[in-house]
Amino acid sequence: MENNELCCSFTGYRPQKMPFKISTDDPAYNRFENLLIGKIIELVNEGVTTFISGMATGFDLIAAECVLEVKEMTETSSISLIAAIPFLDQAQKFNAFWKEKYEKVKNNADEVVLISSDYYSGCYMARNKYMVENSDIVVSFYDGKPGGTKNTVNYALSLQRKVVNLSEIWDI
Repeated sequence: MENNELCCSFTGYRPQKMPFKISTDDPAYNRFENLLIGKIIELVNEGVTTFISGMATGFDLIAAECVLEVKEMTETSSISLIAAIPFLDQAQKFNAFWKEKYEKVKNNADEVVLISSDYYSGCYMARNKYMVENSDIVVSFYDGKPGGTKNTVNYALSLQRKVVNLSEIWDI
């Protein structure tokens, strides 16, 4: 990336922690997708050119799909998506719904960054550190629940990254 380009990464919950059912049949999910697309467009207008997804089920893959959608809507190559994969077989245990999303995002990403060929304890945190350390802005969906999202948000704040928490502007 050139010095004047901004990078944004995403961190958020897996499906079971999200406040809605991840389905186009759920109006709350559709509102959430629209909120996320709006935020991505806003960030692009503020100079963000690169987005990084950690490729996990839930928020990560939804955000990555929204980046691809914005890229297609704007028909611009001025934004790029990086798929940050913690280990080679990350999607092996995903169900068919999430595997399909994972493959679509991975195949349409501008770059794939593989943190480790094999799983090891801490590979997810290594992926999260990579994303935060290479970002100016971190967009999260975090409402206080413990786990990887909390740790990633705290790490971003410790490095003085701008954190945009969609949970704070989300209304159910």
